[in-house]
Amino acid sequence: MASTGEENQGLLPVGANYVPLRPDIDDQRPESPVPVSGEFLHYAPTGDHIVERFAALNRAWEQFAPDVVMVDVSVEVALFARLSGYRVALRRMPGQRNDKAHLMGYEIADALFAYFPEALEEREHLAKFGSKSHYFKTPEPASGFDMTQHVGASLADPVPGERKVAMQTSLAASIGLSDIAHAAASSPQWSWDVLGSVHEDTDCMPENLTLHGTVQQPSRIMAQADVVLTSTGHNAVATAAACGRPMLLIPEERPFDEQRVYARMLQRATGCMTLDSWKEPVNWNAVLEQAAASDPHALSRVLFTDADEFTRQVEAMVRELTS
Repeated sequence: MASTGEENQGLLPVGANYVPLRPDIDDQRPESPVPVSGEFLHYAPTGDHIVERFAALNRAWEQFAPDVVMVDVSVEVALFARLSGYRVALRRMPGQRNDKAHLMGYEIADALFAYFPEALEEREHLAKFGSKSHYFKTPEPASGFDMTQHVGASLADPVPGERKVAMQTSLAASIGLSDIAHAAASSPQWSWDVLGSVHEDTDCMPENLTLHGTVQQPSRIMAQADVVLTSTGHNAVATAAACGRPMLLIPEERPFDEQRVYARMLQRATGCMTLDSWKEPVNWNAVLEQAAASDPHALSRVLFTDADEFTRQVEAMVRELTS
């Protein structure tokens, strides 16, 4: 595996081959704007740090001699691997991916793979790329927490008669605190615990709202909530779904409308509750009550598979590409 940052090696099994790559931001020019390359590439910076980055990647491939290079998201890396002579499997992501760069990546890839089931896929994609697409689902996360234990001293003791919302944001969250504060103030019988970052665009904090920032084990807090409210990035949805609690999905703004499209895919396949955005005017008491009464396992039944089956699916794709 190769990615930016030596710390990512700690996420892999002991003994796994890992190559840390230089960041694509030039240390000498950290304030430089994001470089793009016309319509056919999303992101194509120049400079010695980029030359070394791709040289290191090619040296790693040469040493490891992979049968297939699996690429997570980057069209540029997929193209580089294909031009270097390797078979390429490129990750299929939700969103409006009909731009020239994504379509080129899908065309040049030998296979596409997704961490969601085929039942969620859009018909247009299946019509054009279904023959090379593989749908692994997501390995079911281990819970890693004991429901009988107190989640931590940072949480206030529950108020009698009060119900709990655990809200999870994504990295680089685009949610304004003013929107969350309005929702909490509009539902005073609910206690709101916010896990993750927000844009602090107001000083108005209702008494039933607590900001915890980034926490080590958000699942332990979410598993004790009456409703889990989550953004709709893939990892956020999987983490929330594994808690086995009723859920409400609210997408954040992302390039290619990724989270909003994924929320719609999930709603269409499972009937889970979604709001289109934080700006949608709603009766928060009614929405939370409706969410609390929803099926807590609707998403996990559709999204998850066991680890052995996940491995079999990946191996089947590799065999197909190398046979």
